[in-house]
Amino acid sequence: MSLPGLPADELLAQLRAVLTAATPYLLALSVLGVAAWAWWTIRRAALVREALADRVQVEVIPTATFDPGEGEVGRWARQLGRVHYAADGVPARGSAVRLKYTAVDGKMRCYIEGPAAAAAILNMPGFAEVEVRSQHSQADIRPVRFQGSGGMP
Repeated sequence: MSLPGLPADELLAQLRAVLTAATPYLLALSVLGVAAWAWWTIRRAALVREALADRVQVEVIPTATFDPGEGEVGRWARQLGRVHYAADGVPARGSAVRLKYTAVDGKMRCYIEGPAAAAAILNMPGFAEVEVRSQHSQADIRPVRFQGSGGMP
């Protein structure tokens, strides 16, 4: 039995013609895809660099009677987990929270560092017997002025 007379030969010939005609377009589409991927990678790296350059640090100072329960620790962990969502638009590498422990003159100090976009969450006390001290003062806060019509400056 001979198969050359079947329509499969015609189908393969048509498929070859379509692929031959579409090759330049597929090549251009793949070049555009690679260019878009490279742009997105460079953009994400720039966002991470910017976020890592603009971070805030708060000091966490416990009282002498500080003894958190399991529920308080879990609540504080969830609070720190919200930092990534508060720093919307920042890739995960740039929105990470860092806990730093140091010892100065025999006293242990704990610092929490995170993206500036999530400073409000970092400044929230996580435990009842813990004071949170921000590393910036009130003098660093500048008022917002809007330009617009209606008698506003």
